Amino acid sequence: MKRPSFQFYPADWMSDLKLRRCSPAARGVWMDILCALHDSDDGYGLLRWPLKDIASTVGASMSHVRELAEKGVLRGSDTMLDEPMVYTPRSGRKDGDPVTLVQAGPGPVWYSQRMVKDEYVRTIRGESSRFGAAEDGSPKPTPKPPFGDGTTSSSSSSSSHPPSEDVGARKRGSKKCPADFAVGMDLLAWAAANTPAVNVEAETAKFRDHTFGRSITDWDGTWRNWMRKASELAPKASVVRHPAANKQLALEAENERARQQWLREQA
Repeated sequence: MKRPSFQFYPADWMSDLKLRRCSPAARGVWMDILCALHDSDDGYGLLRWPLKDIASTVGASMSHVRELAEKGVLRGSDTMLDEPMVYTPRSGRKDGDPVTLVQAGPGPVWYSQRMVKDEYVRTIRGESSRFGAAEDGSPKPTPKPPFGDGTTSSSSSSSSHPPSEDVGARKRGSKKCPADFAVGMDLLAWAAANTPAVNVEAETAKFRDHTFGRSITDWDGTWRNWMRKASELAPKASVVRHPAANKQLALEAENERARQQWLREQA
């Protein structure tokens, strides 16, 4: 029996830079596609339909569905999936063996990375906790991944979601940006108001890759300082490069603040 609901992460929705780059209309279409992926008979989080059939099913234009695919929100191909989706489990501070969740091969095949990974993790946890041992006391074998036979994996491939740090490490600080650091709507609104000439997505990518000379605990403040420095170094001509996108981010942030204020008044 199909589950009547699926997990939704508001913080991820609001901070996913790939999704934020999409138009508001395309983001609305993505929600409908998520529902179709949830109900799919091809495997949870996966559809083996041509892109035009997906657009027709959710009642969306091809331009909006292509936008989601081009920005990397909807993964896959109508013809040939060249790279598999590989997930690397992590326990404590150790990486497990990479698991291929979506095999490379002929299309059409379209999927949501988050839904596919979450389904695999849910399956593993269910098998290891509630049904962790067979009747003779021996441990049950590891469940197969939902898509593909799991016999092929690439050690060079990385996890679709980087491992999160433990709380102790976050308190001690680090010289590298934490894997779970998220640029939320408050930071995006700040950037739109204070550093409009900066390409937030590009600079955030540099910020994540940079190794600082000292251990840092205040990553929000460090990110703002990084954006200020990028604004100072930006050529004067770049002032007109990103205002439209930043205004859109500021508008969305203002709408979110108004919504939260309304909810508080209704409580």
